[in-house]
Amino acid sequence: MPDAQTPLTPIAVSARRILVLGILAGHVDALSFAHLGGLFASAMTGNTTHLSAALTHANWHYAVRLTCVLGIFFGTAFLVSLGRLRWGVTKSIGLMVLLLVIVQAAQFSPHARLAELVLLPALMAVQGASFARFSGNAIQTVVITSNMLKCASALASAVAVHCKSTRAAPPAPGAIVLPALSWGGFACGALIGALALLWGTPMPFLWPLPWLAILYIDIKRAGARN
Repeated sequence: MPDAQTPLTPIAVSARRILVLGILAGHVDALSFAHLGGLFASAMTGNTTHLSAALTHANWHYAVRLTCVLGIFFGTAFLVSLGRLRWGVTKSIGLMVLLLVIVQAAQFSPHARLAELVLLPALMAVQGASFARFSGNAIQTVVITSNMLKCASALASAVAVHCKSTRAAPPAPGAIVLPALSWGGFACGALIGALALLWGTPMPFLWPLPWLAILYIDIKRAGARN
């Protein structure tokens, strides 16, 4: 099955998909950070830094938890990258929905935090391994640092072209707006997650389901047209 994220995908279509995925990642990261004592579901850079600090201070319990998160993220990404070659990205969306439902159901049990520790990094790994190219641009929706750099680099190229620099090439279509949308979407999602925690709203892990439904319908319709 061809990947739904092809170089022929219009910029506007990629933009709304990136926005949805960015909001989802930010929302989940905010909830995991609060519930798991500073651990991130998607920001493996931060988790690696925390792991180094935990090892330095001989905080073995925290180091083990961080090692588990990093291992789960990497292992899931590996398996999904293999599986996506056969099942396509729509099956990945179904898996993401399943993981969110299980995590929410676990909130009514004594094992809520364990479920989050295992399943939220897996969820973000599924997203990151399944959605990585948008209109020909390599963009990760579960991390922000690289998108900030890509946006800044493309913007610098556009400014240089405007100033008629002989060494500058114009940025590729979407090279500025798509990373910026991922960054902005992540920030909005984190804000939504933080507000959900502040207000004590029920079932916060189910909030992303409508966004995933929109994404699923969008990709299925694109596949039907192709």
